[in-house]
Amino acid sequence: LTDPAVGNPWRERAKGSRVFAFPIWSYCDDTSGNLSKKWNKHNSFLFTPAGLPREESQKEFNIHFLCTSNIAPPLEMLDGILDQL
Repeated sequence: LTDPAVGNPWRERAKGSRVFAFPIWSYCDDTSGNLSKKWNKHNSFLFTPAGLPREESQKEFNIHFLCTSNIAPPLEMLDGILDQL
């Protein structure tokens, strides 16, 4: 909990900007990026807002792309995502 005498540390980090809590469901999916019949695995990270009902969260405009790679493993990609958050 925040100590009222000290204040919220996020207020100082935000430097006057508004701070919002936005819960998300993040997930990784492996897809094929092939142009031939050979499997060319790509890992993609996507997210949807966590507060949406299931029928809304599965609509294309509520699914947001974060990154994809056919070289980096998913945990390495997740490190980069967390650095951006």
